[in-house]
Amino acid sequence: MEKIKVIIDGCEVLCDDGESILNVARANNIFIPAICYLSCCSPTLACKMCMVEADGKRVYACNAKVKDGMNVVVHTEEIELERKAIMQAYDVNHPLQCGVCDKSGECELQNYTHYVGVNTQEYALKDDYKEFNSWGATVYDPNLCIVCERCVTVCKDKIGKSYIKTIKRDGDMPSKEYKDTMPKDAFGVWTKFKKSLIGPSGLGDCGDCGECSSVCPVGALSIAHFQYTSNAWELKKIPSSCTHCANGCAITYEVKQSKIGGKEKKVYRVSSDWNFSTLCPAGRLAFETNNQNVQKNVVAFNATIAAFKEAQSIRFLGNISNEEAMILQSLKEKHGYKLVCDEVWDFKEFIHNFSLVCGNFGSATEEDIVSSSFVMCFGGAMSYDMPVITHSINNALKQNKGAMLAYFHTMSDCVANSFVKATNLIEGIYKPQSEEAFVLLLASVLIPQDKWIDSLKAEIAKYEITIKKETEKEVVNKIKVPILDENGKEVLDESGEVKFEEKDEVVKHKEIIDVKSSKLLEYCSDSMLEAFEVLKVSMQKAKNPVLVVGFDVYGTKNSSNIAKILGLIEEYSEVKIMLLPPTTNAIGISLLCSLDRTSEGYSIGYNTTGSYTIGTHSANLLMPYLNEQEGTFVNVNKRVVPFSPATPYYGYELNDIAKMLGTNLEHTIDYTQILPTYKGFKEIMYDDLKYGFLNNGKEIRGYLLELCISKSDIEIDSVTLEPLEEFNLYVRNPVAHFSKQTLRSSLIKSKNGLQLSATLATKLNLAQDDRVVVSFMDSSSIETKVIIDNGMEGEYVALGNCEFDMYSIIGNFRYAKVDIKVAK
Repeated sequence: MEKIKVIIDGCEVLCDDGESILNVARANNIFIPAICYLSCCSPTLACKMCMVEADGKRVYACNAKVKDGMNVVVHTEEIELERKAIMQAYDVNHPLQCGVCDKSGECELQNYTHYVGVNTQEYALKDDYKEFNSWGATVYDPNLCIVCERCVTVCKDKIGKSYIKTIKRDGDMPSKEYKDTMPKDAFGVWTKFKKSLIGPSGLGDCGDCGECSSVCPVGALSIAHFQYTSNAWELKKIPSSCTHCANGCAITYEVKQSKIGGKEKKVYRVSSDWNFSTLCPAGRLAFETNNQNVQKNVVAFNATIAAFKEAQSIRFLGNISNEEAMILQSLKEKHGYKLVCDEVWDFKEFIHNFSLVCGNFGSATEEDIVSSSFVMCFGGAMSYDMPVITHSINNALKQNKGAMLAYFHTMSDCVANSFVKATNLIEGIYKPQSEEAFVLLLASVLIPQDKWIDSLKAEIAKYEITIKKETEKEVVNKIKVPILDENGKEVLDESGEVKFEEKDEVVKHKEIIDVKSSKLLEYCSDSMLEAFEVLKVSMQKAKNPVLVVGFDVYGTKNSSNIAKILGLIEEYSEVKIMLLPPTTNAIGISLLCSLDRTSEGYSIGYNTTGSYTIGTHSANLLMPYLNEQEGTFVNVNKRVVPFSPATPYYGYELNDIAKMLGTNLEHTIDYTQILPTYKGFKEIMYDDLKYGFLNNGKEIRGYLLELCISKSDIEIDSVTLEPLEEFNLYVRNPVAHFSKQTLRSSLIKSKNGLQLSATLATKLNLAQDDRVVVSFMDSSSIETKVIIDNGMEGEYVALGNCEFDMYSIIGNFRYAKVDIKVAK
C-alpha cells in the first residue's frame, strides 16, 4: 500500500491511509495525551483528552482517520484550556490517598494533572458513597474510578469475555450552571463518568486474567493479592518472558525483599505492556513458586555426577531453555547419551515433514492473526492450550469488519465461539482419528485446483461422489397488476377501464440437483457438508486468511501425512499456517537436540521420571525453575526470546553438571551466542538481547529465527478411511494450567481434575469436587476430583496432563476410552 504524507505537530510523517491520527502520532514518537484509548481496540471517546485540530476542524485523534496532506495541530490555547478543565473535573472528589494507593508513582491521573498544569480547583460537587466490588482476581474501588472504560474495552476487544461493562448509577450530577461556564467537552466528560460505574455484565464467567486491572490508569482496579502490599517505586522491574507455554508473552517481574532483613526476594506482581501484550491467568498469577532457598548440596551433586557417568539415557520435558538443550546435545555428542523428550518427539517429526514441503515451520504469527479477516482453527482446544492466541483471534474478529471464524474440532469451544455472532461463525465437529481425512478436505478447499500436485489431486478424486441436494431456485415471471392510487383504489383510464402495469413476480421453486461432494465429509462427521460449503464461499472474500493448528495432530494416526498436506496448504494457498508448539520450547528443542524415540538402560530424569532424577521438585538433586534462570527459547512466532530470573537461585544448575562431565563453558548463557546459525539462530550475546516494543507496536524483544530449510518434491501418502474408534476422554489441561508449577500457584483459582460440562455431570450423577476413579483400557487408573467447567459442552470429559503422566498411559494421542466411577 502506498504511503501518504501528513503533518502532525509540525512534523511531516509517512503513514497508511485510514490509520487513526493517534496511532500515527504514537508510531512517530509524537505525543498526544489520551487516557481512554487502548491500541488495537475500538475507541470509546470517554476522556476527550486527545482532541486536536485536523485541517482547522476539532476532532478526536483516537477516532479520526488521517488523509493525504492533512495538517494536525496538537496544541492550541483553546485545546489546552479544555484539557485542563477535563483534568480538573476528573480531580473533583478524587480521594487524596496517593500515599497508600497501589497506583501512586505510576498513576496517569497524577501524570496528566501535572502535565496540563492543574494547580487550582474551580469546580465542586457533593461526594457520595460507592460500594466496593470484586470479580475474578480483581478488586474494584469505584471511588477511584474515572470510568475511562479501558477495562471494559480490553475485556471485550482483546480477551473476548465482555464480562464487565459500564453500569448506570444514580448520584449527584454537576450543576447545570457549569454547562454555561465550563468548556463543552469537559462538562460532558464530567457528567458521563459521574453517572456510571464499572461492574459485571452478567455474561459468562470472568477469566481471572486480571487484564482489566493491568490497563486501569488509576487505582480503581487492582490485583487482589497485590493491593496495599507495596509502593510501585519500591519494586525492581525485571523484564522477562513468560515461561509457562510457547506463547512466551512479554512480562515484567516486580520484585523486592520479602520482609525486613534477609536476602530472600519476592515477586509482588507480574505486569505487561498492556497496549501490545495480554496475559493469561498463569502468566499474571503463577509466579510465587521458586527454589531460591535451595543451597548447593555437595553430597547430592557428587551422587548426581556418578549417576550421569552410569547413565545411558537422559529424559527431559519440553520446558528447558535453548542453552540447556544445547548442553544436553553436547553431552550426547561427548558421551553418547540417548536424549528422550516424549513431549516434543511427535512435534519434531511433524514440523520436519511439514517443512520439507514448504520450507518453514508455519509462516503465521500473532501479528498475522490480528490482521486477518478469516481465522480458521483446527485440531486443538485453543482457549485451553494457548489462551493468549485466542486473545489475538478475538482481537482480529472484533477489529476487522466482517471477520469470520471457522472452528473445527471434536468438540465445541464455547469461549472461542462467543467471539463472533452466529452469522460469522463456521463450526465443524469431526470425529477423533479422522484428522487426516479432514485436512485433505481442507486442502481441497484452500488450495486452488490449478496448484494441486498429482498425489493430492488423486487422493481428492478418489473420494469424490455425486449427491442429490435440494435447492431453491428463483424464477421471475412477468405479471400484470392493477395500478392503485394513493388511497389504494384502482386507477381507471379515459374509457373507464382499470389500468394495469407490468411487474416482476419472484417465485421460488424447490428442486433436486446433482452436486459434487466427498466421502471424506461423511467419514469426518455427519454434519460437515454445510460447514464446508460456507468455508468455500468465505475463502473467496477472505483477506489474510490464517489457519491455527493445535496439539491434537502431532500424536494422531498418520500425523506425517497430515504434516505434508498442511505443508501443501502453506506452500500453495494464500493461507498462512501457525503450528502451536505443545511445550514452552518445543521449537528450540526440535532444532537443537537429536532426539531418540526411547531410552535405554539407566536413565537420568530431568523434571520427569528416570532411574535418577534431577529437577525442581521431589528430585535427588533440586534444580532451578525456568523463571529462576537466564536463557532463551523459541516462541510460537518463531522468535528467540530472552527470559530473566525473577528471584535469585543459589543451588546447582545443569551447566554445573555438564562442566564436571567435560564441557568447557563457564556460564549457561555463554551458549546463547553460539547457538547454531545454520539452524536460524544469531551470534548475539545474551546480555545484548533487547526487551519491549516500539511505539508502533513492533516487538524488539530477542530476534526472529532465520530458518533456511530446503524444500523437497514431496508427494502425499494414500489416505485410507479406516474404522474409527469411540472415545469419551480428551487430554488437555484446565484453563491457566500448563505444568506442576502452575498447579502449585495459590493464586490461580482453576484446578485440575476430571473436567466436564454441568449437563454431562448431571447425566453421570456427579457433582463438583466428587472423588472419581478414571479407569483406562490398559487397566491403569487415576483417582481425581470432579471439576464442573462452564466452558465445556457435549459428551467428552477432560483430564489435564499437567498433573498426571498421561504419556505413559496413552502416549501423545489426546483421546481415550475410559470408565468413570465414584471413588469409594
